[in-house]
Amino acid sequence: METGKTRADNGNLWPPEIKALPKVVVPVSGVTGHCLRDGTRQIVFFEIDEGTSFPDHSHCAQWGTVVAGELTLEVGGQVELFGPGDTYHIPEGAKHRASFSKRTYLIDFFGAPDRYPVQA
Repeated sequence: METGKTRADNGNLWPPEIKALPKVVVPVSGVTGHCLRDGTRQIVFFEIDEGTSFPDHSHCAQWGTVVAGELTLEVGGQVELFGPGDTYHIPEGAKHRASFSKRTYLIDFFGAPDRYPVQA
């Protein structure tokens, strides 16, 4: 029985099925996201270019996992480095910022269905 296993090619980590999901609008250049959502939450599969930074901001609760790459996250004045397999939580309304020193792939779960609008 064949499992359909594939290997990431040239930094293209997400399979075509994820890349076919609706794209989200992210107000930071160097970031691409594809989402699933229902009436109460949103999951975004992010691909983030090396050198990208998100400035201070806050929003609904967020939980995430680093799939590949590296995330430096500052929440409430505490800075922490996350790598592949690491998970994080940002409480609702917490001011935070993020930077990426490598091309990074994240899966983020947001406690609101409209954290990022979907491209028309």
